[in-house]
Amino acid sequence: MHLRHNHPDRLCGDDVVGANAKMLPYPTSDSLRLSTSPPIAERAGRILVVDPDSERRAMVRAMLESEGYEAVYLADGDEVLRLTSEYEPDLILLAVELPAGSGLELCGELRASDPRRHYPVLLLGDDGEEHSVARGLLAGADDFMSHPIRPVELRARIRVQLRNKRFYDALERLRDERDSLRRDAQIDPLTNVLNRRSLEQTVRQRCQLRERFGVLFLDLDHFKQVNDRFGHDSGDRVLIAVANVIKAGLRPGDIIGRYGGEEFVAIVAGAGPESARLVAERLRQAVEEMHPSSPGPSRVTISIGTTVFDPRQLEETPQELVHRADLALYAAKRGGRNRVVMVSPGETLPELEAKESLHPPRPSLAGSPEPPILIGWERRSG
Repeated sequence: MHLRHNHPDRLCGDDVVGANAKMLPYPTSDSLRLSTSPPIAERAGRILVVDPDSERRAMVRAMLESEGYEAVYLADGDEVLRLTSEYEPDLILLAVELPAGSGLELCGELRASDPRRHYPVLLLGDDGEEHSVARGLLAGADDFMSHPIRPVELRARIRVQLRNKRFYDALERLRDERDSLRRDAQIDPLTNVLNRRSLEQTVRQRCQLRERFGVLFLDLDHFKQVNDRFGHDSGDRVLIAVANVIKAGLRPGDIIGRYGGEEFVAIVAGAGPESARLVAERLRQAVEEMHPSSPGPSRVTISIGTTVFDPRQLEETPQELVHRADLALYAAKRGGRNRVVMVSPGETLPELEAKESLHPPRPSLAGSPEPPILIGWERRSG
């Protein structure tokens, strides 16, 4: 018993035998006609036919219509690039000889016009000589068929190219999904900048390249008060706004990521101590001058600790580098917040403590002393 499915694109049972029998010009046994693999579901493909030969174009039209394909027919190649972009064909049947040029050149233009899109090209040539076929394939064609056109063979070649196109499109979808998942694993979902894991990986990679770069540790001042007074939704909006201001203040080759909570890290490619300090000061001013959305705080400030990785001056690990930026941020917080502190390679906290500029006079605050510095990648809020 043969099962019948009301699906226009799928052949089953006797339908497969009948379809294959029409394609094969000589008698064959059922064992040769039938494959042990189930047929792949196919839809009627969109085909663009470009051929100045009216007789051959009419023959191709009759064959494509009998197969149920959707097709557009052109007698020359003048509109091919535009129609390809608008029509998005699954296959292009392209004559080698065209009135105003060569199908080989047009094939190359199709390949160069949009490298991300793949349009299979089957060249139709009057000359089946070996070198002509080779030139067509090297020009970017996926297949080549010479005159006279053999309908059964052309039908088979069209089906093969459409099948390959479906496989190619499916692979591209998988790649897009993979890239999307990879991006989701690297990006902080709230602020749309790199997350902490990606930041750590980026710092390690930059250190391995042994090229100079600046590291900026940015921390929003008194951010807990924003959440306590206006709510976490308002706090999220502030974080997004600050992230956007920082991104806008960096060059395309620089990196910005959210380290955690209200902390961000920026990597400034090629920066020395003074350049890194100037970038940090520009970012500090930009954040201070922004206008947070309402309801929310009327003013937001950040403290920034800055340092530089320079293998010519100091051999150090990524952890030691980030720890030094952490020391600079600690000093900026102790110095009154809303400021930039630079810690040069080789400088330590005792040396910073000796700098009076970090400690302007301020009234004594009752309560517990400042929290200890946490080593490595661990940070604290404040």
